[in-house]
Formats: sequence, structure tokens, C-alpha cells
Amino acid sequence: MKVMIYFFLLFISFTVSSVSFAVQKFNFFNVTKQLNDFFKKEYPFNKDDISIILRTPLKKNISCKKPIFSLVSNFHTLGLMDVLLICNKKHYYLTVEIQAKGEYIAANRKIPRGTKIQESDLKILTGRLDILPNNTYRKKKDVINRINLCDFSPLQPITSFMTRPFWLVKVNQQVTVIINGNNFSVVSKAKSLSNGSKNENIRVKTKNGKIINGIINEKGEIIVSL
Repeated sequence: MKVMIYFFLLFISFTVSSVSFAVQKFNFFNVTKQLNDFFKKEYPFNKDDISIILRTPLKKNISCKKPIFSLVSNFHTLGLMDVLLICNKKHYYLTVEIQAKGEYIAANRKIPRGTKIQESDLKILTGRLDILPNNTYRKKKDVINRINLCDFSPLQPITSFMTRPFWLVKVNQQVTVIINGNNFSVVSKAKSLSNGSKNENIRVKTKNGKIINGIINEKGEIIVSL
């Protein structure tokens, strides 16, 4: 009789443990799914293949039909971040990792420093975006006609920190200034006080010493509107 009672209690204990584990696993899965829904709704990732991984194990079983998520720190798009979960008036601080796979821009060949980058210099690769350097370019059009500040190696990811705009106007350069007013236009010469690229605002010094601001057009002329 004692043996039967022992096995019965053992069976009950095993069953309760199994149910508890299943519940915990079920709730963990729900939180992960809800996190996915939160990030993909609030911060669209376009066509990138996104994986959201909960790095903080939940110590307690939780049941939360309407969870409220918010970011504890600034949103850095990818990688590790802290998320606050409010559930039934209780607060849970979670560490979440966002992994993403998508297209990015890399050098197609060795590109010497100071090159005006052309489309043929670039290659589209697909890989893990969350482990790439910050501000890696995602589109070719954002890199074309820029100047690289260092040598590029083949297949090296290209970031915005590694390039600068192509300067149509350089400091101390003699430039043409076109002043447009109501029913008149005046053309004169001036000296640029800084480097500038297309559509940038730049300061120039006229022959009589006056400093004015204007916008650089595609010809490298300075357009001043009165």
C-alpha cells in the first residue's frame, strides 16, 4: 500500500512539474510574439528579415492579455536594447536583441582615397545588419558621387563616416554669384569662404568686402534670392 501511495505521489509531482514547465514555455512564447508585434508595428523594418530575441529569462509565469511595451533607452534600430513591460500593473525590465538580415552597400573593388564614387565601384551584399558598423549605407544612390575619405578594400561595408559630399565649390575659390530679385538679376564674382556641394548653403565674400549667403547649383554657381 505504501509503495502504491509513493508512486501515486511521484506521478502527481511529475505531472504538476510538466504542466508548470509547459505553462512557463507557453507564456514565454507569447511574450516573444507580442514583442515581435510591438517592434514591427511601431518601427517598420521594410523588407528586412527580422528576428527579435528575448535575452532576459522570465523567472515567473505571467499571463498578460494586453501588455504595454516601451523602450527604456533610445531606439538604436538594431542590437541589444532595454524594454519595459507593464503587465497587470507589474513592471518587468527585459533585454531584447534585434537581429536583422538585409541588403547593404560594400566596395566592389579596391577604391583609393579621394575617388568620386561611381555605381560600378559599389556592390550590394546581403547579411546580418545588426553586426555591421553604424550608419552603413543601404542604397547605392546614397553613395554615388561622394568622395571616400580612406582607401576601401573589396567587399568592405561603406558607412557615412567614410565619405563626404563631392565639393562643387572649394574654399577661397572664385565663384559666380547670381543675385535674383523682383524683375532683375545681377551676376558678379565673389570668393567662397568654405567648401560646399550641390544645394548646400555657402557664404561668399564679394569684391567690396560684403559677406552674403547663397545656394550652390549644379554648375557650382551661387544663387542668392532677395
